[in-house]
Amino acid sequence: MLRGRTARFRAVASAWLVTAVGLASVVSASPAQAAPSFQLPFECGQQWRLDTWAHSPALDMVREPDQVGTLGAALLAPAAGTVNKSTYHDNAGHMIQINHGGGHFTTYLHLDSRAVAVGARVARGQLIGRVGKSGPTSNGHPHLHYEQGFDANGDGSATWGFAGAERVAASFDGVTHTGASRTWRNVTSRNCQEETDLERVSDFSGDGHSDVLGVTAAGELLYYPNNRLALSTPKEIGHGWGGFQQVVSADFSGDGHADVLGVNAEGDLLYYPNNDLALSAPKQIGHGWSGFKHVMAADFSGDGHADVLGVNADGDLLYYPNTKLALSTPKQIGHGWGAFQQVVASDFSGDGHADVLGVNAEGDLWYYPNNDLTLSGSTARQIGSSWGAFPHVM
Repeated sequence: MLRGRTARFRAVASAWLVTAVGLASVVSASPAQAAPSFQLPFECGQQWRLDTWAHSPALDMVREPDQVGTLGAALLAPAAGTVNKSTYHDNAGHMIQINHGGGHFTTYLHLDSRAVAVGARVARGQLIGRVGKSGPTSNGHPHLHYEQGFDANGDGSATWGFAGAERVAASFDGVTHTGASRTWRNVTSRNCQEETDLERVSDFSGDGHSDVLGVTAAGELLYYPNNRLALSTPKEIGHGWGGFQQVVSADFSGDGHADVLGVNAEGDLLYYPNNDLALSAPKQIGHGWSGFKHVMAADFSGDGHADVLGVNADGDLLYYPNTKLALSTPKQIGHGWGAFQQVVASDFSGDGHADVLGVNAEGDLWYYPNNDLTLSGSTARQIGSSWGAFPHVM
């Protein structure tokens, strides 16, 4: 018995239940907002050399000592934000720009690879790419060209890469590094407290911690806030849910608060927006879902909006992209899934894209990595056995 309520409820599927520190600073703010507390964009404890050369306030960065380990070094977000650019530039090579809110931007050039797409929400400490030497202006020398910028003209971006661009003096952990032809040796990264929040799995409150939602035997939909890793008194956020065939929770709107999706008795797939911890009027986003054995909501595309995945009556695993809060034409990403006892979707790899896990007929737990929006049986691997006895896997 939980807080005087019946514990006999059907849990709301939430892909893979995780607790993570949140991304409250991702939400756009006014241009007057102070800059975030940027950290060096590298792993905690690493030391790097910073040089302005002749393009202050931009910085070039190489690994200390002796630049060993620069090529392929993990590039981490210095603060929470939303990816504004992720592309290959003719001169700068692989480049990324992040919008940190309040008009503040960071830009990264000459990358070896990029791990995030435009529109993806990132947390401080999240992997966004790898340091490299791409683009002609790298001169074949591995390094990170880094710029902090401010959107002075309000056009939703910050110009970069040339004198007079909207770049500003760079600060890390409260220390400013600027001035023509300056060098700073052995600058230590304090990007230590991982804030990765890749999916907002069941984070109904938007505080960065997964909450618990459940449907009781009476059909009440209850929200149990996560209060310091304990559940607070539940709040009823819906009734009449006993007739729903499936109920899932994930951030469909991309606003940092988990929403609720459900397949009703008629087989309609309904989306209930989370509006200040209450559910707004539903929007039908699909029909004919009664034949689906498994329905999941998770950010498969990595754009910050939960998509929908389902195993249909033929055992096909289908991926329905979330396009402006509507489901696009599905893509088949697997077959033979009808024999799986349970199927869940969540970001198991930590790369910002939901993967798929399933318990097969033999009770083995398998992990299928998301590889450029496809699942490959050749890369799948067994990560557990004897899971057939588990009535619920999340």
